[in-house]
Amino acid sequence: MRDFIAELCLVDGGVLIGWIRGERHGNIADVVASSAELYFKESVLTYADAADVCLDWGRSMQVVLDLEFSAEPMTVFFKLVLDEVFAGVAIQRIVAEETGALSLEGFAHALSQARVGHA
Repeated sequence: MRDFIAELCLVDGGVLIGWIRGERHGNIADVVASSAELYFKESVLTYADAADVCLDWGRSMQVVLDLEFSAEPMTVFFKLVLDEVFAGVAIQRIVAEETGALSLEGFAHALSQARVGHA
């Protein structure tokens, strides 16, 4: 995920904020897909058509993108939080085909299998 986040952070922040404020979800989806295609198989990491810019007085601005990671046997819905100081992931929900997949090992395996260059 770090590689993907680093690639996404190369996008001009002002442009991304403009797209979020203008609800240009197609543009945001394209940038997310372009950033993800270098590291993940096609359609594994996608934009979930929701984003926000948080402007709280006295705090640094945050850009929040709703994303989905979908690779068998699970789908993870999460928020990517981009701040001037850090980038973080807040998992919202995990859906798995079987309960045995709901483990750190299961998630690590799904993440590994979803990477480009992995059979």
